[in-house]
Amino acid sequence: MPYALQMLRALLDAHPDRAEPLRIHIEALERSIESQPAFCLQNVRTLFEAAHATIAPRLGVDFGKKTGFPDRMREIIAALDFSIIDHPDAAEINQQIKALTTGIDDMAFALARLSNFPNMRHGGSLDWGTLQRQHALMLGGLCDSLVAFLFDVAWSRGAEKAEEPAQPGYDDFPAFNAYLDAEYEVEIAGSTFDASIVLFRLDETAYDAARIDWEAEQGQDQNADEEAAA
Repeated sequence: MPYALQMLRALLDAHPDRAEPLRIHIEALERSIESQPAFCLQNVRTLFEAAHATIAPRLGVDFGKKTGFPDRMREIIAALDFSIIDHPDAAEINQQIKALTTGIDDMAFALARLSNFPNMRHGGSLDWGTLQRQHALMLGGLCDSLVAFLFDVAWSRGAEKAEEPAQPGYDDFPAFNAYLDAEYEVEIAGSTFDASIVLFRLDETAYDAARIDWEAEQGQDQNADEEAAA
């Protein structure tokens, strides 16, 4: 029987209009768990980063200079409302559920550190070992439960708001768009198109995830330059 991310697929059913762009990433993670575990970690990171990029504007969260993966996770958790509606102790329940989620900080930090080892998410020697199926099953299960939980809480509570924050658009990220256009070339039937607008129009979730990764790398480069100049 093919492996299935049960909670993320339930999310597709519960929020069909909003969650449909996630389907391609859910299927990619399922395939990697089933037959390509070496690619599992990058698919897990993509789903978490898609959650960050999608949920943050909805909650009014501005990451600012906090471009690290653990920082973004911490900001999202802090902004989410976990209280039980119509319960007299709703505020206290919210605080205690937030306390239960503090372990997510440790998970995010470990996931970020794991991603930086060669052959985990980025290339390394062909002679080195990499993730096996048991690792992929653990990472996939973690992603399945947490990403589905974050989206479901954000989208369910979002229905209570009268007005949603404006979503960032393609024109809000000119530097990233210029990077994509310089790095990739899209040619179809003899015509050339800007890679950035193609990716944004066809898969906005992948566009957001790639942008977050790029912004994080830019922040690391800037910090390295500042340390070298000090």
